[in-house]
Amino acid sequence: MDSPRRTRLINSSRIIHRLWIEDELSRAELALRLGLNRSSVSNIVVDLMQRGIVRENETIDPGPKGGRRAIGITLNKEYFHVIGIEIRSDSYTALSVDLEGNVLFSETQPKGFTAKTFKEEMLSFIESLTQRLEYMGRHLLGVGIGFSGIVDAEKQVIIRSVSLDFQQPFDFSTEIASAFPFPVFLENDANCGAWGEVIFQRKRKLRNFLFVLIEFWKAYDVQTGLARPTVGLGFGFDGKIHRGSNNQAGEFKSVLNRDRYSSEQVVVDRTISVTENREALLAYLGEVCENLAFLINTLDIAHVFIGGNVETIEDVMPDMLRSALRANSLDHRDERTQIQFSSLGYQAVSFGAAALVLDNVLMNLEPLSDHGTQKVLPLFHLLA
Repeated sequence: MDSPRRTRLINSSRIIHRLWIEDELSRAELALRLGLNRSSVSNIVVDLMQRGIVRENETIDPGPKGGRRAIGITLNKEYFHVIGIEIRSDSYTALSVDLEGNVLFSETQPKGFTAKTFKEEMLSFIESLTQRLEYMGRHLLGVGIGFSGIVDAEKQVIIRSVSLDFQQPFDFSTEIASAFPFPVFLENDANCGAWGEVIFQRKRKLRNFLFVLIEFWKAYDVQTGLARPTVGLGFGFDGKIHRGSNNQAGEFKSVLNRDRYSSEQVVVDRTISVTENREALLAYLGEVCENLAFLINTLDIAHVFIGGNVETIEDVMPDMLRSALRANSLDHRDERTQIQFSSLGYQAVSFGAAALVLDNVLMNLEPLSDHGTQKVLPLFHLLA
């Protein structure tokens, strides 16, 4: 059986989670939502208020039936922050967000990462970044990292990455995450973009959607030095990210690329810059949209979010995708699918990496009951 101290820790985490979901609740509403008695909730709220994690707000209107006005409890939005990072072969984007997704800090800098020096550089980078952000005076919930490659998110293992030259599995959990007193999570970059939509739009309760990550600066042709366009897909089904049986869901290769030995996602003229040649860009996007239309119509996906280099494609991508959806549909309709660009653009992956932390720390409370785990437990490092 759980000890009283551990039970209190779990219930404290449940209260924080519920307030994050619903913004503001009275003590009585918290007790009702969580199936706890009011005295237990009141005692925990007092403790969380003393720590500065929650606040009392103005009284809540009792509604048309009247009665006593209740005091609302909300999270202190200035208490926590989360760091999200996208790493590439030539640069990184890092940001810090609060629990509502407001960006507190952001930077993109040229700094390459490769398999050969990955461990040393990541350890140094995470330590340096977290120390630099201590000036904010906020408690760090954790660090999320969006990675260009195939990731076993459950085991926290990099399986392989073409752009970062990982040809052998790399145990991220053991080699990097375990070195820090706060949670550090790794996920595929396109899946991170999808996490951002799930978590920060949690009140919309998205069910089935597709996140499309299109970037023109992540990989470079070794012969020409030109940037090669890349596409990654993140699938959300039933409010959860779908990784597939082998953690390869979202790995994209055009069905029009008939060369079985080719590793090109979309075959393009390597001597031409897609971003500088309009005809080449339209041809590239046209082929991508044909592939996406098949997936969207076949899976009956209601929402499509597009992130990455949106400023390069925002004037043509929606119309091209809708045209492809109509051409691929048996009834020639496209209005069933809502298409929108991620408001974060090139920050969508790092933003989603921060959302990944929130999902692991605030949404998933089950590990709190696991006595045998050796991992850092959600909220444990802040509430214990």
